Formats: sequence, C-alpha cells, structure tokens
Amino acid sequence: MTQEPNNANAERVRRQARLLDGLREFVAREREAAQEKLIEVWRQPLPDRLAKGLCQRFLRIEAGPEKGTAWAWTGGGESRFREGDLVCLHDGSPLNLMLARGAVFEAEEEGRWLLRIHQAARVVKEAADLPCYADPDDFDLTKFYKEALDDIGQAHPPSRAHRCLMPLLEGHISNDFDPRDFEEAEAIALQAGLNAAQAEAVGKIVAAEQVACIQGPPGTGKTRVLALAVRLLVERGERVLITSHTHMAINNALNKIAQEVAGQGVRVAKIGRLTQVDGLQPGVTLAASFAEWHGRPLEGGYVVGATPFATCGKGLENCEFDTVLFDEASQVTLPLALMAMRRGARFVFIGDQKQLPPVLLARSVLDELPGSIFAKLTFHNVDSVMLTDTYRLNAELAAWPSTSFYGNRLRAAGPNRARKLHLQPREDGDPYDAALRDAASLVFIPTLDDSARSRNHEDAQLVAGLCGAAIEGGLAPHEIGIVTPFRAHGRTVRNALADQFGWHTARAIVADTVERMQGQERELVILSLAAGDLRFLAAIADFFFQPERLNVSVTRAMTKLVIIGPELPPQFGANDARMAYNLQLYRSLLAAARRIEF
Repeated sequence: MTQEPNNANAERVRRQARLLDGLREFVAREREAAQEKLIEVWRQPLPDRLAKGLCQRFLRIEAGPEKGTAWAWTGGGESRFREGDLVCLHDGSPLNLMLARGAVFEAEEEGRWLLRIHQAARVVKEAADLPCYADPDDFDLTKFYKEALDDIGQAHPPSRAHRCLMPLLEGHISNDFDPRDFEEAEAIALQAGLNAAQAEAVGKIVAAEQVACIQGPPGTGKTRVLALAVRLLVERGERVLITSHTHMAINNALNKIAQEVAGQGVRVAKIGRLTQVDGLQPGVTLAASFAEWHGRPLEGGYVVGATPFATCGKGLENCEFDTVLFDEASQVTLPLALMAMRRGARFVFIGDQKQLPPVLLARSVLDELPGSIFAKLTFHNVDSVMLTDTYRLNAELAAWPSTSFYGNRLRAAGPNRARKLHLQPREDGDPYDAALRDAASLVFIPTLDDSARSRNHEDAQLVAGLCGAAIEGGLAPHEIGIVTPFRAHGRTVRNALADQFGWHTARAIVADTVERMQGQERELVILSLAAGDLRFLAAIADFFFQPERLNVSVTRAMTKLVIIGPELPPQFGANDARMAYNLQLYRSLLAAARRIEF
C-alpha cells in the first residue's frame, strides 16, 4: 500500500537533486569560462595589452588617504578600466609574481587612480618607485553559490529555504493574491497620483501570496511603484530586503524609498562597505552589517538594501525577511536570485525582459532556459503587470520601441509627451544645426568612416561637434549622454570631448557603454555605434544587433536621439531566422529616423 507514495517521493527527491546539480554545473561553467577569459588576456604580450587598453602602466604607488588604499600614478595610455573594476598589480606579467590580487579601482583623478588593496601598506612598500602594471582581475564567488544551493537542498530536516524554494524551482508558482489587500493598495496608489497600471502593480506587490512580477519598460516609473509598495509593506510590519545585481541599482531604489517614506519613521539602511555608497541620500543609513546598524528597529518593519552575496557573510548573518524585492530583475541570474530568496518568504521581481539580460560567459545545461530569474518566471507564465505609460520618451521617440518590443502598448504620457529639443536661436548656423535643430526627434547620420571597427575617430569628432553646438544652444553638459557598444570607442569619444571642452566639462557629459547607461536618461542622447566595416559587423553580429541592447540604447533620450552608425546594404544578410529578425529590426530603426548626411 505504501510502495506507490514511496516511489513518488523518491522520484521527487531525484528530480530536485537534478535541478540543484544543474545549477551547480551552471555556476562551475561560468567560473571556468571567466577564468579562461582572464588567462587569455594575461597571456598576451605586455605591449599588445597596453596598446589594446587591457593593461594600465603606473609610474609609482603611494599611500592613499585612508588605511587600505593607495594612489597609483598613471603612465599615460588609454585603458579600458572604469571605477568599480577589479585589477591585479604586477611587474609586467600577471602570470608571474603578483603584487596584489583583487584591488578595487575606486576613483580617478587627473593622472592617478585610487585603489583599495588588501595589505595596501605592504604593496606600497614593495612597489616603491618602480613601474608596475594593472591587468583585469576577478573574484571567485563559487563558495557563496555553493552555500546557497546547499542550503536550498537541505531536506532532512528541511531548511526554510528548501520548503520555500524547491516547489518554485519545480515550476509550482502561485499567482494567488489577497483581493482585499490588492484593492486597498491600489486605491492608495491611485490617490497618490499613480496611473492605472502603476496602481495595479502596487496592488499586486502588496497582495501577492508568493510571487509578483512587474515589467517596467523604459521611463514607466517602476522605481516610484517600488517605493510606494515598499512603504505599504513596511507600514504593515514587514521586513523588506531590496537587492539587485549591482550596488548602483540597489542604491537608486533605496534613495527613492527614502524619499517616499521621509518623515514617516520608516528605517532604511544599506548594508555594505563605505565605498559602495554611489550617491546614497541622507535618508539611507550605511552600515557594514545588519548587526552594526545603529538605531535598527527591534520590532516592526524596515527596509534593508544589500547584494545577494551579503546573505552569505556577516552582512546579513542570521537575517530573515518577509519580502525580498529584486530591482532590475531581468539582469539577475537564477542562482544569484536564489542566494537572496532563501532569506525570504515572498518574492517581488521588477524588471523588463526586453532590456539587457545577464552577461553569461559559458554555454551550459541551462541554455535551453531563459538566463534571468525574471525571464524564467515569465517563461513559466507567471502573471505579470506591465507598466505602459512612459514619462521619459516623447511621443515620436516612444513609437519605435513600442511597436518593436511592447506590442504597441507603450505610450508617451505626461508633460514630456509633446516636448521637442529646444535650443536657443543662433545668428550663424553651423553644419551641426542640420541634425540638432531638425524637427525630427529621431535622426540618423551614416558613419563617417565605413572602415572603422571598435573605435571611430571621425565619428568621435562628429560627436564632440554635436555636443559643442548643443551646449552653445543652451543645453547643459549633464543633459547630454553618449551611448556606444564599445569601451574603446567610449574612450575615444571622451578624449575628443576633453580636447574640445577640457577635462571638467567633458566629465559632465556621460559617454559610456550601453550596460552603464541602463536606467539613465538625458535630454539629448547620441548613439555612436562606431563600427562601419561590414566584415567586422558580420563577425560580431550577435553582439552588435542584439535586440535588447538596441532597445536600451535608443530609450535613454527624452526629446532627441541622434544615431551615428552603419547603413546595411541589401546583400548584408543573415544565416538564420533569428539574425534575420535582428537585422530587420535595425533596418526598421534607421527607416524610422530622419536621415542627414555629413
């Protein structure tokens, strides 16, 4: 009589073990691919690494402004490194004896970098006044993933994580919600001035029994939804964890929440190092760990922001939460999400699967499934609320992404709907007026160098000229953004801006890759695609024509988008249906724009 249930139970245990083993293999393969990629860079000759910007030469290393830091004086050259990157220090080859591993590039001033280094005093002493070099580095996070997956797999006795997350991993995901909580939260949101879709999203977040998914296309106010929903959760006594794949995403969410709950006695804290503040507002307390959060509530609700890795160390040691909320969830992998989810009972995911997915390095057993937790949930038909009104894009700029990605449901709303870029009149025009003062909000300029690859000096000069004309017309530098697919071209553009305006003004104009621009907006955006060489484009087509990358690139602008990039001749074709669709998407974007020759 008991044989059948026992067999079913044994099969369930085997199925769960296979799921967790698949996730462990995914983590292992990603780590292996990252290591291979790093060693491939390190093996290149030093002159080649310097020429490609993969390595930075330092003239000397000095003690920094505080313990654990050092100033590294640069020896010229253009490197690809940016603030927040991990680097290793060595005497010329990272394959030889290292001076330091896992140093964090924290800040840059003219001529020097601020590095946070383990045993910084020793490194300063050993480097003395001798030249040294920085190459890219990484940190092995495998042990944190192992801890999280082992916790979820603990079945005898079953851990809290096992009880909450194993059914979800097996696809048993509940869309249920409390209708009374939903109606009450929705009414509060409408009274606060949120639109109908935003109010529905707030209602779903507050009322969901297990999972809520909110799709937030560009400029649709997802952070406002998040802030109000969290306020309502805390008011009913919930402990809420805000997490994401980057500190910047977490900090942006915490700032909005602190603004929403200002003066209402709701406590908001960021758990992390002092260097991970990235513009935190005064309403957010910074603490190295939950235990060190002075003034933390002993009872009732509160908000904590931290990366998922904080759940594996002293940062959130022994902490449990009622709700775990992921911002930018479309960039969070399933194993990373599970790391934070094991500390919660309800889960909220706010993201957009039509924007950038996670960066995955290896082909793995999970290739047949979507890469992010958000895509996985929508893949399993978890009911989601889509925000439909964009307050960033004017009506002309909203039209193409709405048609191409959002089933014509995305619409421009609010004061920005009918606005255009307005520049002050000028007595004497210049060639750039043709692009900037044209009535069209979407303009396309064919690249000036159709032999360029990952950097384009002629286009960089054109970008600098357009910025100069816009600033002369009254646009502030910080209202201009430059987006590019390539780090190398980003550096070329920044150098052109510095030559034209000087270092101070050039820094006010954000010029960076698509990944760094997600979540940002500017009055004028110039999308400088750099590449013109058709053979090069064919070789990198998967990257260059990725639809999600294109969507993020063109949705940063509020009133004017200027695209400088390659035209594709009819003979530039695709080998499969997916790439054919991607090429058609790019061609449709150029067709929607006003074409202007330079």
